[in-house]
Amino acid sequence: MSILVLKAGLQTTLQGAPFTGHRNLGMPAAGAADCLSLALANHLVGKPSGDIAIEITLTEAAFEIKEACSIAVVGAAEFIRINDQDRPQHQSLKLFAGDRIDIGPSRPGCRSYLAISAEIDADGLLGGRSTYLAAGLGGFHGRSLKNQDIIPLLQTSSAPPVDRTTPPDLRPHFSDDHMLRVTRGPEADKPQDDIFEALCERPYAIGARANRMGMALEGKALRTSDSSNMPSAAVFPGTIQLPPSGQPYLLGPDAQTTGGYPRIAQVIRADRHLIGQLGSGSRIQFVHTTTERATEIYREKLSLLSSWLGQINLW
Repeated sequence: MSILVLKAGLQTTLQGAPFTGHRNLGMPAAGAADCLSLALANHLVGKPSGDIAIEITLTEAAFEIKEACSIAVVGAAEFIRINDQDRPQHQSLKLFAGDRIDIGPSRPGCRSYLAISAEIDADGLLGGRSTYLAAGLGGFHGRSLKNQDIIPLLQTSSAPPVDRTTPPDLRPHFSDDHMLRVTRGPEADKPQDDIFEALCERPYAIGARANRMGMALEGKALRTSDSSNMPSAAVFPGTIQLPPSGQPYLLGPDAQTTGGYPRIAQVIRADRHLIGQLGSGSRIQFVHTTTERATEIYREKLSLLSSWLGQINLW
């Protein structure tokens, strides 16, 4: 069983759950940039939330199915077409050998996920099978998909395909305007001279420097502090650092494990999947919350999602 890649987008990769043993080697966790869209797509084809799917970034992509299977698409795609016929997102779709899938560009938003009922044969590494492009590891030979690539699929059980549609109230809304809740970072400075409060006062835009590692933010420059030359310390996806320029930098799913710039804020775990839909030109309003409230928000979100998805974690 296999899929033929007819047209690969700007960055089309195999992504699923992050690596679990990454910090032992000092490498990023990687994994799907928008883990909620991945989980929803996988559930529609009867697979675990963190299973491998095809992550399509910004541009359109097209595939040909070589064996009958079910698929689902969730994300920012402008359209989905099967054999030139428009089909919906958030629904299990049955395909037959020779069927062609066209997935439109991301408008608005940044990424879409194509889940397939058959198991994708991806390279394993450190407890995961996602792609980490910078090191050429995992996924499909450690690289983005290219035109005419053949993605191997493993034989699956003979269980009948699922027929599911995501409930409307669980479907993410995609926009160029985002609200991200943040908690105070370790180097947010003294209350009387508060960088963290200044970060939340005005919106920022994602600049031209934007990829899976991180995104430069454009807006009012923040005051830099004596900690600008601090020793390297632990950072995570969603950490907001403040370089000497005063323009904040938001770390993405392929963020390094340590950094030497002040950590002025951290996007809460419940909102972190939204980072995967940020692209150049997206606008963000950061909203202050506490660590205690962030924990409550995460539990509330998991409770809502588990009614449909079962046990799930957001990374």
